Amino acid sequence: MSASAFKATYSDWKLVRTRQVIQIVFEVPLADADNAYEILGGMPNSSKERWFGIAAIREGIPAKSKRDWRDLSPAQQAGMRCQEPAFAAFLAEHYPDDWREAASDPGECIRLICGVTSRSLIEKDQRSRVIWKQIDDQFQAWKLVEHA
Repeated sequence: MSASAFKATYSDWKLVRTRQVIQIVFEVPLADADNAYEILGGMPNSSKERWFGIAAIREGIPAKSKRDWRDLSPAQQAGMRCQEPAFAAFLAEHYPDDWREAASDPGECIRLICGVTSRSLIEKDQRSRVIWKQIDDQFQAWKLVEHA
């Protein structure tokens, strides 16, 4: 599925009296220029008008309501971390025995390290919650040092 929209900032407008129109200028970050160019269909062609809709992005309304990491349960945190390739690399490096025993599965590795049969049980056992917190703290420190 190709993109059909891009983000830009409104920067200027100019009255074109001879054509009874205004030109509206939007600025696109250079990193997004190729995407915008593709969506707009390349260079303008005066013999073929193409119409586009323009919509304001409302400030202060996030596209997705993001919860603070600390507000997530340990099971939710572990589930999210297990989807990150960097977390799998961290587990393989720092917990090689558990990693091998878990057959290179981040979720299984976390269950082994925390001593639970399900990530949801991390929340119910204080020892498992503490272990999870230590693993996550180590991972975040590892990311900052090794993979910044």
